Amino acid sequence: MPWCQFCDCTFESLSAFCQHMKIHSHVPNNVFKCGIPDCSRTFKKFTAFKAHIFRDHKDRPSKSSVEQLGIDALVCDIGTCQEKCSDLKNFVLHLKNHIKEGTRVPCPFTCNKQFSVASTLTSHLSRKHRNSSAESLRHSILQSNVSVQMPHGEASNMAELSHPQSELFDCGDGIEQLENVLLPDNADESLFLKNMALFYLKLQAKHILPSSVIQSVIEGMQDIHDISQSHLLLKLGEKLIALGISENDIKSVLDVLQTDDLFRRSIINTLSTDKRRKSFYKDNFKFVDPVPVCLGQNESGKESFAQYIPIKKSLEALFCCKSVIEQHNNSRSEVRAKDILSDVWDGNNIDENMLFKTDKDSLALILYEDAFEVANPLGSGKKKHKILAVYMTLANLLPHCRSGIDPMQLVLLCREQDFRFFGQDLVFATLVKDLKDLEENGVELADGKVHKGTLCAIAGDNLGSHYIGGFVENFSKSKNFCRYCEIDRQTFNSAPLTKALTRTVESYEQNLKDLDADQTEIAIGVKCNSPFNDLKYFHVCQPGLPPCLGHDLFEGVVSFDLALYIDHLVNQEKQFTYTELNHRINQFKYLGNDARDKPVEMTPGTGKLSGHAVQNWCFLRLLPLLVGEKIVSPTENEVWQLVLQLRQIAELICAPSINIGQIAYLSVLIEEYIETRKVVFPNHPLKPKHHYLCHYPELTGRFGPLIRLWTLRFESKHSYFKQCARKLHNFKNLSATLAERHQLLQAYLHAGSPFPENVVAERGIEFHVNDYNDDIQGSVAGLNFQPGNTVACNGVTVKGTLYKKTCMLFCRRMMRELCLGTFI
Repeated sequence: MPWCQFCDCTFESLSAFCQHMKIHSHVPNNVFKCGIPDCSRTFKKFTAFKAHIFRDHKDRPSKSSVEQLGIDALVCDIGTCQEKCSDLKNFVLHLKNHIKEGTRVPCPFTCNKQFSVASTLTSHLSRKHRNSSAESLRHSILQSNVSVQMPHGEASNMAELSHPQSELFDCGDGIEQLENVLLPDNADESLFLKNMALFYLKLQAKHILPSSVIQSVIEGMQDIHDISQSHLLLKLGEKLIALGISENDIKSVLDVLQTDDLFRRSIINTLSTDKRRKSFYKDNFKFVDPVPVCLGQNESGKESFAQYIPIKKSLEALFCCKSVIEQHNNSRSEVRAKDILSDVWDGNNIDENMLFKTDKDSLALILYEDAFEVANPLGSGKKKHKILAVYMTLANLLPHCRSGIDPMQLVLLCREQDFRFFGQDLVFATLVKDLKDLEENGVELADGKVHKGTLCAIAGDNLGSHYIGGFVENFSKSKNFCRYCEIDRQTFNSAPLTKALTRTVESYEQNLKDLDADQTEIAIGVKCNSPFNDLKYFHVCQPGLPPCLGHDLFEGVVSFDLALYIDHLVNQEKQFTYTELNHRINQFKYLGNDARDKPVEMTPGTGKLSGHAVQNWCFLRLLPLLVGEKIVSPTENEVWQLVLQLRQIAELICAPSINIGQIAYLSVLIEEYIETRKVVFPNHPLKPKHHYLCHYPELTGRFGPLIRLWTLRFESKHSYFKQCARKLHNFKNLSATLAERHQLLQAYLHAGSPFPENVVAERGIEFHVNDYNDDIQGSVAGLNFQPGNTVACNGVTVKGTLYKKTCMLFCRRMMRELCLGTFI
């Protein structure tokens, strides 16, 4: 029998099963499992799920089969045929074969009708016998020749199977007929109400419709429903009068139908207004209410607030998801390869942290701070509505789940003007207080345990990281511009590879003492203490401020250096032209993710690439394929070798896993690159971001692969708030509006799963090995690929990455054989 994955209940018929599953159609990140035994198909959309059920399982034996009704078989009584059929469906198909042979066949029910056209027989069964039970079958076709007593409830099943658009008959419209099936008698009213609320919540939080629009939709739906119900009750009353039912009984029946209408009751009593809907969301879903933090009066004399989402409550809501608990339990229990760094847990920062050493169940928090503009940056509202946001994610989650936008939790929203005016000590005071409490007392989560936690990193761009860390923010003129070491600008310009004193907790505190003693504004690049240094297990010089790969490497070094190298190859060496390069950029066949972030054309004389970080990365990777053949004597061309070195540096820095030997090689490669770059282009001085490259090998050892702290994934979170501001057109107390919308979205996501399925295959067909050539059959031999457990499709999404038939996937075994020269 079909089984519901959400309610853990079974159903007697496919129609009832599909109708019930429709109730769960608004659950976020919902994946519909087939529910039929021995079928492992899953679907993201209800329509695809419904089509699969009635396309692939319509021949499933149902409870109304002949055997289950207590009948031995149905026997054909036409002439001397005596063909036996196991159920009514096969018997009707057998009768249609007689019709094709030119024989008139009688109706299988007791109505004395005969038919010579198959479609006429189908139509007759639909019109006359859709509600007939097994007792109405002709006795001459029953092998036992006895009257059959229907078990309780079988008449309704027989009525379902007698319908030509149900699973008994194949008339091509079976799926659409489901829309007319009523809800099962045991439909849970609370489940219906919750599904209705999820639908409205999805409109408000996910699709970002204004409350007034949602209210208009609800009222319009109610009006249409009332008109439809009035018409239906009128027709029902006329039918009951025709049957001779008394007026009092008719009125009683109609009153019950009108009173017990689930849709009307949910709209009128519970979800009728925006206030009632929000109250329902907060009471029935995991809604964490933003807390306004009063900052005081700003420069205009108006009282200002920051919107803070209590970090402990966010963790409690997040850990209500079983998947989060499982990932947390497995994050530190996995056996990791020696000398290979694949996540933040492999870095020295966590290995040396006393909390993570002593408490294996502790939570590792990653914060991200950045400011973004919600209005047109070129219009009159420039910087007026600029918002500073702080997000949080857990290092305890798997990397592919951690990089998702939805699981990232909002911590704080504040106008940037207020943030600069009041200072970070006041704005972050409540956050730091909660983090201290998390370190000391922990938080009780859904698994019943108390978990302590602390920060392991605060990500952000250079400007934001220096502000939070208390370092100088002037990178073009300040003497000390690095937050990782105490190098000065003069030393860097003369000898860029000079090793300066690394910043430590002790040196940082000494700089603060020098500030107080000498009454200076800056002491070796430090201008103030960071409020996060008050934490017991975190310090900004731990180091706790990882680099920003997007801005430093790709929008900084790659963007300017690659443009410089191409200009030299075009104008000085005449290796190729900008026209040739742009033509090849446009004509190149990009596949997969590269098709979404393909490079932009080069503009001569601009001095930098025009694309964003990922586009510049894509351009750097593919440049040897675009113009490599144009380079004369590539091994002797210093500029071209710089291009290849920069490409190799980027690949190692952005590698999802890296070993100790590769880190040492990366350090040598960066030093060679910077030295060569300084010699070949002496008139183009190095930038501070070139100096940051020198720290990347050491920082990789401290944080693990730097791609695991990729800030561009956090920046993608800004898009939701920008859409909210532009769609809602409400800039009064903007931080409060955005914070509430985001928390409604989190409440919606927590109603299902915040993470999509690891493997999603859409529009697939069952895999039958005999349909493929000998090579494919040989390659899958012994793998137990059966139609019930294997699907053939054009693309499959694995852990958020889409793989298509044009992609090439290298496994470890394949790579080993390639290195040995044995792979064909």
